[in-house]
Amino acid sequence: MKKKLTLLSTLLFLFIILTGCMQEDASSQESEDKSDASDNETIIIEAGSEKHEFDGPQKNIVALEWSVAEELLAVGVQPAGVADVEGFNKWVTIDKKLDDSVVDVGQRTEPNIEEIAKLDPDVIVGKEYQRKHQEELEKVAPVVLYDGATDEAISDLYAHMTDTLKQTGKLVGKEQEAKDAITHLEERMDAAKQKVEAANLSTSEFVFTQAFSVNQAPTFRLFTSNSTVSHVLEGIGLTNKIQDQEPQTDGFIEANVEALSNYQESLFLHTVQKDDPLFSNLENNQAWNSLAFVKNEDMYDLGAGVWTFGSVLSMETLVDHAEEALVK
Repeated sequence: MKKKLTLLSTLLFLFIILTGCMQEDASSQESEDKSDASDNETIIIEAGSEKHEFDGPQKNIVALEWSVAEELLAVGVQPAGVADVEGFNKWVTIDKKLDDSVVDVGQRTEPNIEEIAKLDPDVIVGKEYQRKHQEELEKVAPVVLYDGATDEAISDLYAHMTDTLKQTGKLVGKEQEAKDAITHLEERMDAAKQKVEAANLSTSEFVFTQAFSVNQAPTFRLFTSNSTVSHVLEGIGLTNKIQDQEPQTDGFIEANVEALSNYQESLFLHTVQKDDPLFSNLENNQAWNSLAFVKNEDMYDLGAGVWTFGSVLSMETLVDHAEEALVK
């Protein structure tokens, strides 16, 4: 009797092991099938009024515009080539960097077709203003050009920025990573908002400018409420003082010192390159010195390293710098 029970127990044990192995093999096969489906799945990318179809995630990408290169870095992908790598490294201050292996493929306005062809890219991604090069570029690889000049894009440049990031993420099979990057920025904005609201600032209204000198004359890019910069700064608890302007294609208007008087009852947030003599030239400017934010010392330097036309990583830099400047 004991021998029969032992034999039955042994057979039952073997049956359990065999069943487990079969389930594991089935699960492994299902996982492989899903992976194959992902690689072969048709991906549709929307860029303005155009739609592009690709057979699965694209691996070898050339970025003709810095914001596209930043999008790739945000989802953990190194581009094969980038237009004006030196300029990107100088102006785009973000935590993630381009590898030394990334090839410079000319200027954003004049991409080097021969260098791009050497990289044998799967796809070339840029912006609408580069369309004049499309015919030549398409001899090398498919071309995707995001259009930030449509009425929909201009109405909310932040929404356009997040949309192109998601499109780029989808293109390289990193759609979830793109969504995570957007969530990370929004969580960073929420955290900064709590600190800014507790900082007891004289007002929550602001003007943000990227200022520079032209032949010693001060010029101020004032960012309008439809800009990505404005959305982010409002996301940390501030209010854009500039409400009297129509949505601008690039998200800013250019103004002189006299025009600043329209927005002087505000916090003056600025980014100016370190070697620019802008403020030295303004020291004896009567119109400048009469402005309320100058007299009240409501001026806040957000540093030179803010790329105002970038994607989520540049906007995180903006949040970091704004928080550091405003929260004492």
